[in-house]
Amino acid sequence: MKYKLMIALLFAIPMLAQADDSALAALKASAGTWEGELYYLDYQSGKRFGIPMRIDAEMTPDGATLVRRLTFTDPGRMVHAVNLATIDRDSGELVEAYFREGRGELLSYSIVGVEYASETQWRVVYQQDGEDDDRPARIRHTMARDGALMTSSKEVRFLDEEGKFLLRNGTEVRLADGE
Repeated sequence: MKYKLMIALLFAIPMLAQADDSALAALKASAGTWEGELYYLDYQSGKRFGIPMRIDAEMTPDGATLVRRLTFTDPGRMVHAVNLATIDRDSGELVEAYFREGRGELLSYSIVGVEYASETQWRVVYQQDGEDDDRPARIRHTMARDGALMTSSKEVRFLDEEGKFLLRNGTEVRLADGE
């Protein structure tokens, strides 16, 4: 039994490393200038709202971290934010730092799915347990690229309820140069 477990782990380790490499390749493939919409669900009204968004993304020279400069409108003003994302080589987690209006936040996510066919065809799913709407929740993100279209979504399932994930917000952006 002990040997079966060791053999299973030996086969799993390369698959985990491959998932890390594919997730990092997807981050790299999201570099560029993207324009489109940030949308969100207002819990009180149940309505979806959309606002214009621009993402300027580039990899650091070592190819390990994606730097995204986000610009979007919030009623009556422009918002400028910065997001740094990498795959932690020790844990295999996607780690993000997000900065906006003099505040910062560090987040770690388990990568639960990676499909990588090419630089223009991929999907990464990552999640964490946290809070949404001041309630404990499982928060799942999906980021995907299909040609010149890149989408992301944040879905929430409240831990004190049985049920499906609820779409909270997301983006639909296209490469600015139209690739």
